[in-house]
Amino acid sequence: MEKKSLAGLCFLFLVLFVAQEVVVQTEARTCENLANSYRGPCITTGSCDDHCKNKEHLNSGRCRDDFRCWCTKNC
Repeated sequence: MEKKSLAGLCFLFLVLFVAQEVVVQTEARTCENLANSYRGPCITTGSCDDHCKNKEHLNSGRCRDDFRCWCTKNC
């Protein structure tokens, strides 16, 4: 009887240990919105990125084909 208890206890610890190791990292979804206060044509992505990070406190920014600044944030 004692061997069965010890084997069961070892199995329980093994299951708990494996359950702790199986953690899946997922990437957050991102959304793009037109920058609220960016003025003028967006030609360089660097200025748009700085604007979105510093002025609107979002993740990043980029210029698109329509020469407007689009900011990225987590949805």
